[in-house]
Amino acid sequence: MSESNKPVVIDHEPTSQSRQDKKAHYIKDSASRILNIAENHGLDALLRTQSPQSSPFERMLSREKKRREQRQKNLENILKLTHQSCKDETAGEPDPDWLYRFFDMAQEVHNPSMQRLWAQVLKREVTNPGATSMKALSVLRDMTPKEAQILQRASSLACSFGGDNSRKVLIGYRSQSGIFTFGKRNVTSNINVANFQLPYSSLLVMFELGLMHSTELESGEIELDSPLPLVYQGKQLSLQAHSKGIRLRYYRFSPTGNELCKLLGNKPNTQYYDQLVALLGQKFTAQTDAESSVHHTV
Repeated sequence: MSESNKPVVIDHEPTSQSRQDKKAHYIKDSASRILNIAENHGLDALLRTQSPQSSPFERMLSREKKRREQRQKNLENILKLTHQSCKDETAGEPDPDWLYRFFDMAQEVHNPSMQRLWAQVLKREVTNPGATSMKALSVLRDMTPKEAQILQRASSLACSFGGDNSRKVLIGYRSQSGIFTFGKRNVTSNINVANFQLPYSSLLVMFELGLMHSTELESGEIELDSPLPLVYQGKQLSLQAHSKGIRLRYYRFSPTGNELCKLLGNKPNTQYYDQLVALLGQKFTAQTDAESSVHHTV
């Protein structure tokens, strides 16, 4: 995998910390924690035993100066990460208004992992102007590292199938059993995505962020005449249904969710993929891009 195609990995904690940050990490009581926060942000004047020598206005100017310097460092680091990820891709010209909004939002990003994600946003916009909407930027701006981790886990389970390229989390299928029409009943078989670090509480976060539709959806009946193409994290599969009446069940990413998933790149969950192939093998002959097939009738 080339450097430019490596997936972005979101860490909840910064990957590197200064000695002062590491020392602060071990503070346990709330009063000491608040004092530490106040000192780091220049707001500890009234918490000291001695009266401050400077006026509130002077302290405000000092704090604002540090904040502006940090914003500058944030942007410089994001541009550095963007430049490092670029190779010889064809470049375009980002819209000036988009670029202004990007800098305005990105300057507030302090977490190193989130900075890597914002660097990927900028690179994608340079190589494909118009790829990331203002709405996606706004959602990303308000997203915490923990929420970004949830998006990353959901994205690692995402696939697309048929002629629709939008990403979906496939959770099972519904089929009909019985030989005669009057004796047929619906049978469902599911994958428990909670086993792959995506419990329902995480799905709720995706719903609330507007990154995934909250309704569990179902495909149309899979045709017997032609194989159904399915793509999982760059892996190509071709599904040939064994019988009529089979429908796939899934959660669907929103357009904004699709945009952000593209930024994260392909990061397959091997255990989920193996369980997915085993599940589909109950009702389909699954031909992979490696020319091997899985055929298991239940």
